[in-house]
Amino acid sequence: MTITSIRRLSPACGAEVSGLDITQPLGADRIQELHQALGENGILLFRGAAFSPEQHITFSRQFGPLEAHVVGDFNLPGHPEIFVVSNVKEGGRIRGAVYAGQYWHSDLSYMHKPSMGSLLLCHEMPKIGGDTMWANMYQAYDTLSDVMKNFIGGLKAVHDYSNAYDTYFAHLKERPPLTPEQRAKTPPVEQPMVRTHPVTGKKTLYVNPGFTTGIVGMPREESQPILDFLFRHSTRPEFLYRHQWRPHDLIFWDNRCTMHYALADYDFSVRRHMHRTTIAGDIPY
Repeated sequence: MTITSIRRLSPACGAEVSGLDITQPLGADRIQELHQALGENGILLFRGAAFSPEQHITFSRQFGPLEAHVVGDFNLPGHPEIFVVSNVKEGGRIRGAVYAGQYWHSDLSYMHKPSMGSLLLCHEMPKIGGDTMWANMYQAYDTLSDVMKNFIGGLKAVHDYSNAYDTYFAHLKERPPLTPEQRAKTPPVEQPMVRTHPVTGKKTLYVNPGFTTGIVGMPREESQPILDFLFRHSTRPEFLYRHQWRPHDLIFWDNRCTMHYALADYDFSVRRHMHRTTIAGDIPY
């Protein structure tokens, strides 16, 4: 089985993969080729992935072990490997995590071993709106001044999942606060502000507004202006790719060198329903 093409989607990041029957086992050579393409491009798009949950899980597992989301309420019944992102109501209850990802973040950066990658499959999408944006964190790092690179190169930042709930979800009745048990599973962790991608060997900026709350060894009044600058810098237009979803689009993104943002620019009475699997990662360095 060969890949017909890997076509760039934008100057910033992203590539569309075509020529593969992704319903069949890929084989070691193709998996390695896709790992390399993912590391280089940040995100990979596969069109026409009309997957069942079982097929989604099987395809994802070829790239590494899967992990379930800490908020188990949003996992697909019978398939805890699938995190449901949805505004669809059934029986008066929303089927998934409504308002998920509506801030810049890198999945699970708040874990000791953050996610390597995520595979999000679109099942239903409004005809207008509901796009997702990705930021190229290689470019964000590369375009910093040498002084800033040297300054942050040896520093660590604090990542805290509670920040998303306390900051972005606090006013949303559909996203109740984390339970004490969920907070206990996700205590704040320290991550390098600059990490090295294990496939490409390139350095990438590793902070995000959703979960990064401070710089280790600095009081907030010193660290916050630095983080605010890095957040603004990372989302400059030339670093971004914006994807307009179609049903059966599957996007595999690399959490080690991108961050992303789900746009809340659509009519929430229109169905938006997606499934996500998450590939386990390793300790950033």
